[in-house]
Amino acid sequence: MFEVVFHDWRPFSLFNITELRFKGFARLWKKNGEAMSSEMPGPTFSLLAQCKGVVLDIGSGSGVMLSHFNPDLITAVYSAEPAGDLHPELLKNAEKWGFGSKFHAMLCGAEPESLIPALHKSGILDISGKGGVASDGVFDEICCTRVLCGVPHPEQTIKGLYALLKPGGRMVICEHVANPWRTEGRVAARCMQLVYTILGWPFFMGGCELQRHTPDFLRDAGEWDKFDLKYYGPKDCIPFIVGELIKKNGSLEKSYAEAVKE
Repeated sequence: MFEVVFHDWRPFSLFNITELRFKGFARLWKKNGEAMSSEMPGPTFSLLAQCKGVVLDIGSGSGVMLSHFNPDLITAVYSAEPAGDLHPELLKNAEKWGFGSKFHAMLCGAEPESLIPALHKSGILDISGKGGVASDGVFDEICCTRVLCGVPHPEQTIKGLYALLKPGGRMVICEHVANPWRTEGRVAARCMQLVYTILGWPFFMGGCELQRHTPDFLRDAGEWDKFDLKYYGPKDCIPFIVGELIKKNGSLEKSYAEAVKE
């Protein structure tokens, strides 16, 4: 906040809550992003290493997770990151890990009204406009790593991502979610999520919400050939779901999931 007023000399930016959140989160991520990404729950790293073809990476941050992709398997990466302050480091890391001209950074969020125009501008979508959709799908893989907790109107956003995925395409998921206290979680952990939220977690963490029912949103987004999500740390205050989803493929002889098994 003080940086915006006294360093950038833009006092009126104090009234732009979205910009303040992005700047605050970018500052946090620049200092701690690498340490916070050195270990991830479940098979997150191995799932990312299998990505191939044309990939959409949602919420790339400063690019610290790019080291876990295999650029030899990837045709192109389209990176959606709304925090402009993170883009210099993001581009630096993309070059460092061997993506070169395969990497396309987009200053946008995951919500359709932001993502669709950015994809159109990048040249991968023929349609444009803030209300645009991509019903046929253009991506072989979509990666969501610790990002769906902070996207606006998550149900609509996830349905938009489903539409962007090719039939038979794969979605890689690593997200923290509402504690599953009714099944394998704990009531105390669920209550603490509420306490942290009241104390301002979403504001100080760039819009991140602790209480999202992301597994339900993903399941309801469309039809899946494979829906493999598992809880990691279900009794914790910040439990994760990790896994892969394969979009239903009714047009080809075999789905992505079936082909991988061969």
